Amino acid sequence: MDLSLIVEDFLASAHNRGLSDHTVRAYRQDLTAFSRWARAAQPEPVFGRDAVLDWVAAMRAEGYAAATIKRRLACMKVLCRWLEDEERLETNPFHRLRLPVPLPRRLPRNLKREEVSALLDAPPHRSPPAPDDADGQAMATLSLALELLFTTGIRVGELCAIRLPDIDLEAGTIAIKGKGNRERHVFLVDDTITAQVRAYVHTRRPAVPGLDALLLTPRGVAADPNHIRRLLHRHVETLNLSRRITPHMLRHTAATELLDGGVDIRLVQKLLGHASISTTEIYTHVSDATLRTRLRAVNPRQRLRARQQEG
Repeated sequence: MDLSLIVEDFLASAHNRGLSDHTVRAYRQDLTAFSRWARAAQPEPVFGRDAVLDWVAAMRAEGYAAATIKRRLACMKVLCRWLEDEERLETNPFHRLRLPVPLPRRLPRNLKREEVSALLDAPPHRSPPAPDDADGQAMATLSLALELLFTTGIRVGELCAIRLPDIDLEAGTIAIKGKGNRERHVFLVDDTITAQVRAYVHTRRPAVPGLDALLLTPRGVAADPNHIRRLLHRHVETLNLSRRITPHMLRHTAATELLDGGVDIRLVQKLLGHASISTTEIYTHVSDATLRTRLRAVNPRQRLRARQQEG
């Protein structure tokens, strides 16, 4: 069984099924790690249960994080399922196989409200940037990107995948293609953000014939997630904010704000595009942490003691 050929066939199939370039790259990275281990360990069979267990043991011995091990195993499960469907694997090693890989629960890193305000309230461009004003065009793109990330809670990859036909300004909706090719709609619930999208599309976005990506770089190519991250990093430095801020932190903050505002968790799950509600539930822990902080600030027991001492 030629492992390298199997991997290439699988990746080609994933691409043909319409999986995102990001997903295909992630699959390649994880399967390359497995192939490298398999060449050295030479398990027999390569896709046997013992091989999976030995690979997990090897990754643990090398000190890989539980999150990395879980991600790689998830990739292997998808590959083995595909091999089964292609009738190239008689026995799936993951059938009824339980691998207790403890994954520590990490709370999402949220932004403080003053940080969000600083990011979003930077002076907007009152007029369209000139064609040779690269900084002005970059700022117009970043300004819209930050508003959409915070208002809708979308991922930065989903943001960069938005095409002009995906936007319905009259209905105030944007069609989003999320993980696993799941499609959903997010909403422009504020007239200000709707006007900002309209202004960017009609006057601030560089006009490039034949290119329908919403967000463009000053050079007239579709903005990718790394471009947005670089613009945000530069913006954070300009504002002299005290910590590193990523686009995903805006998504985390949006989710927590919605839950704090009383939005039902099922609706937040749908908005964020989570396949499982357990993924959304992590934000309830953030809300609990926020509540605890606020209660400490106005600790009723301490206030009672203070009144007793005054009396």
